[in-house]
Amino acid sequence: MLTHLQRRQTDPLTGIGTHSLANHEIHKLIAADQTFLIIRLGIDNINHINKTLGEDIGDQLLVALTRRLVRLHYHHGRLYRLGGNEFLLLVAPPFVDNTLLERLKEQLSQPLKLSGTSLIPTISMAVLQSPEDGKDAQQLLHRSSIALIQARHSREGFHAYQSGLDHRHAREKRLLSDLVNAVQDQQLRVVYQPKIRLDDGAVTGFEALLQWQHPSLGLLYPDEFLPLAVHSGHMALVGQWLIGQVMDHMAAWQASGHAMQIAINLSAIDLDDPQLARRLLAGLHHRHIAPTQLMLEITEQTMMLDPASVAVLLEELRKEGVTVAIDDFGTGYSSLTQLRRLPLDVLKIDKSFVMNLTKQREDATIVHSSIALAHDFGLEVVAEGVETPQQLALLTKAGCDQAQGYLIARPMDEDRVLDWLMEYRISTPLNFMPS
Repeated sequence: MLTHLQRRQTDPLTGIGTHSLANHEIHKLIAADQTFLIIRLGIDNINHINKTLGEDIGDQLLVALTRRLVRLHYHHGRLYRLGGNEFLLLVAPPFVDNTLLERLKEQLSQPLKLSGTSLIPTISMAVLQSPEDGKDAQQLLHRSSIALIQARHSREGFHAYQSGLDHRHAREKRLLSDLVNAVQDQQLRVVYQPKIRLDDGAVTGFEALLQWQHPSLGLLYPDEFLPLAVHSGHMALVGQWLIGQVMDHMAAWQASGHAMQIAINLSAIDLDDPQLARRLLAGLHHRHIAPTQLMLEITEQTMMLDPASVAVLLEELRKEGVTVAIDDFGTGYSSLTQLRRLPLDVLKIDKSFVMNLTKQREDATIVHSSIALAHDFGLEVVAEGVETPQQLALLTKAGCDQAQGYLIARPMDEDRVLDWLMEYRISTPLNFMPS
């Protein structure tokens, strides 16, 4: 029995404690009325490493990271592998500060040489404190799991538990359970936002955006449910539905004499599909739509996950006439110099920079520099989130090619697109142009 217990409490791969031992130690600390921190971390790219390089390399990565964690002094041996790609550290006072936590994340993210391969672990980290964030072992472990999910969704890959996360997590669980029904019951809908050319005000096309009309929660926007779809494995289903809907709308508009370019956003799941190019081109061909009428928008972060594979896929589509845009530029960690190696046609400046264009000198500098460099690389530039004439005037002065935002039009349902086009063309496009 003792041998069985020891096996249950020791991880066979890394030699450190297991989830069972972590739970036992948290119980002891709570019973002793001790204050302590829980640091929970996960390796986000371990599944991709297992898939591309093999599980043996993945195991080597877990062992190498364990060695790095063992060398830390502030957990005093309270280090555990919770299973899969997650680890837990229990830290008693004096606590580490945020600077040390940031340094920990940086240390763990340093490249590792394994079997002749250099790998960079992608780390997410969550922190909470007892008794402030919980006085029960099961509750603390549950909340640390919720906080780690939030960390994975955040740009920084770091999250401290906050009151109310349990409620948000319950809402997310409900959305996940309802997502398949949303596709089957036609609760999802596609709306379209136009883009105009700044030199003459002409409409250059529309971006397709996804919304969810939930039967009891009301209208949901993609920022809330698409990250859940990606992490839960539902994104392939949602992505296929979106592409089919958009192409059907494009075909209907073309049949009425209004062929136009429509942009679709692709996720990392879409790009990981080896049949993506074939499916897209087959869908266009089946509906007699020219590939030049399709634009694919891909975020900077998504592109940089596997630049070589993404480049091959996009180049195949560009050869057929599909336009490729990098979306949300400036919010990731890569430079335009790196991105010029990718097959791109359009750069979209993120709305967060446009929003503060008239207020923040730094944002104005970023926008000006991005436009100039993009033009040097032969890319067209689109500014997102344009809401005021002042922003439009500054973008035009900076040489931006196109604009998109509430100043021009809010996203509209498919059956409003042609009416809006007619109304816009009858009115004077110069109304949107700066004096």
